Amino acid sequence: MNELVAHVSHVLNKHIPSTHYPYWLGMLGGYGFDLLAKITGKKLPISSVRVKKFCATTEFDAKKAHSCGFKSPYSLKEGLKNTLEFEFVHPQPDNITFQSE
Repeated sequence: MNELVAHVSHVLNKHIPSTHYPYWLGMLGGYGFDLLAKITGKKLPISSVRVKKFCATTEFDAKKAHSCGFKSPYSLKEGLKNTLEFEFVHPQPDNITFQSE
């Protein structure tokens, strides 16, 4: 994860602080926001579910794809660099956005 953050920091030419907080502290904050959301009746952008999701390990194994002859056109670093540059360094003026939630 630290290597990924360092790469993003380098591509965007921005300093990203490397402060780490304990998992229990993040979950405590998430539960606090869950309680606040329940009291106010509003959906908040921070919750215990999002903290769990953010802290989860996400990995995939591409051995099967590569064993079938697939050759990736870009390395992971190149693809990430191209995406970051397209989205943040040189954004397109067409106002087309992608939202995942």
